Amino acid sequence: MISIFTEHNGVSPVKQDFIWLGEYYDGTHLSEFDFQTKEEHSFYSLERDKLIRFGVIGHGRKLFYEADGVFNLNGTGIEVTYKVGDKEYPLTGLADHFRDTITYKDAESTVNLAGGGGMTDTIINQYNFGYKSVIEIDGVTFQFKALCKIPFGQSMYMNFWLVADQKLDGTLVIKKNNRIAEEINAPLRKGVGGEVNFGLS
Repeated sequence: MISIFTEHNGVSPVKQDFIWLGEYYDGTHLSEFDFQTKEEHSFYSLERDKLIRFGVIGHGRKLFYEADGVFNLNGTGIEVTYKVGDKEYPLTGLADHFRDTITYKDAESTVNLAGGGGMTDTIINQYNFGYKSVIEIDGVTFQFKALCKIPFGQSMYMNFWLVADQKLDGTLVIKKNNRIAEEINAPLRKGVGGEVNFGLS
């Protein structure tokens, strides 16, 4: 099956730098703005139970995650595991755990209080997309959130948030293209979340 993320040129059809795009298992898709008509679609119209890929496109870049939670960022694969001793808990690469799709924009507006005018144009300064999931592995329940953040004029990065239902003294292992890129000491207390940013440059 041909993927819209593979076939598309990665250029936004509107002036907005990036638009979100969801691809379904039947080969159809829904994008924030229609590629032909430029009509805007609501994020809440996404049929999340049918998604096989979700992400953003813009400036020739195609950034998305697959149905198994593995990110593909313009050809670079990003996977995450949590390791305790010799035991590994995969946080990506699992089927049917990544339907809770997230996308939002960070924006700012300026207000002219002295001149009696209202708000000026709103400027988007960061695009964000990813998911949150609940994963149960060998008696341990993890809540895991993974976001790709694309700030204006700066390098994009990943943000990972993790909480477990029990105390664990482990390491967060981040892989790029199946090779370990970073191992971060990440002890977890029961019910207390930990957060880390991972640069992609």
